Amino acid sequence: MDVELKFLIVGFACAIAGGLSFITFVKWREVQAMSHWLPAPGKIISSRVEAREVRRSGVGSDSSDTTEMRNFPAITFEYKVGKKKYQSSRYSVKENLGNFEVTETLAQFPTGAEVTVFYNPADPGKAVIERTLPDGAFKFMVKLSAGLVIGTVVLVFSLGGVLEAIRPHLPKPQNLGAGALLLFMGLMILRMAFVQKSLAEQAAKWPVAPGRIDASGLETIRIDAGTQRWRRAFRSRIVYSYEVAGRRYISSRVTFGAAVAASLAALVRGQSQRYAEGSEVDVHYDPVNPASSVLECRVRGLWLLWVCSAGFIGAAAWLVGLVPSL
Repeated sequence: MDVELKFLIVGFACAIAGGLSFITFVKWREVQAMSHWLPAPGKIISSRVEAREVRRSGVGSDSSDTTEMRNFPAITFEYKVGKKKYQSSRYSVKENLGNFEVTETLAQFPTGAEVTVFYNPADPGKAVIERTLPDGAFKFMVKLSAGLVIGTVVLVFSLGGVLEAIRPHLPKPQNLGAGALLLFMGLMILRMAFVQKSLAEQAAKWPVAPGRIDASGLETIRIDAGTQRWRRAFRSRIVYSYEVAGRRYISSRVTFGAAVAASLAALVRGQSQRYAEGSEVDVHYDPVNPASSVLECRVRGLWLLWVCSAGFIGAAAWLVGLVPSL
């Protein structure tokens, strides 16, 4: 492996570790500031599930406005400072990205529960109920950042030794660096495919709850076409609701995998036609985390991951001469 490539990979790992460290530092400063906030008696006046539309992340989300519905614990509490009464809906310093610990949080803060509220003496309108993070959270983030850099250095330079050992045995040793990079990308995509496939297999064993299609149709989105240009595309949008243990959840995830968009509306209209608005459906939900659900226990576009993985691995083998040119 070329020295330049080694330092490029290590530099990339350092940049990621630096970003994690900065986020950790900002959150640590926030927690430290809250340690000086004053306590006041409070009461939970509302504890419910709230569905919000958030930016979709992950494979296939290159659009500027691709979103999905996620469920959040919505906790509203009131408290009194002096003679003035306040309300707040920020119950914790912890960040919640949605579909995470919804049931547990609502059980922890039920409507009508008496709680201790910590408010900012300089601005009493700002308050939380939980002003600390889980024990060891900061140490974990520091260890994660350091481990990322150290692990990358060890992997890169140990891998470099392995590559140098096999270089003389390759028909085209001059392409070994590029071949190794393509092989790594192919293996990463292959791992992603197996993870997605495993999620779909697990979902097939999830409990099923009756649900209803609340909205069904096509929406127009913008997709980054490069060089600050955008092109219009269409994708199906299915929103459904279901109840588990008396709580109503809303989701827009139909299958696992990437969100599919196309320039022609006819190419993506099939899904919205299968799920007509107002129709009844079976919803597969995670028994450990009921906020997470899916309508179809399959991975959309799984075949593309297999093809891409095989393509990268095959290209790596061709570059180093293990596969003859046609």
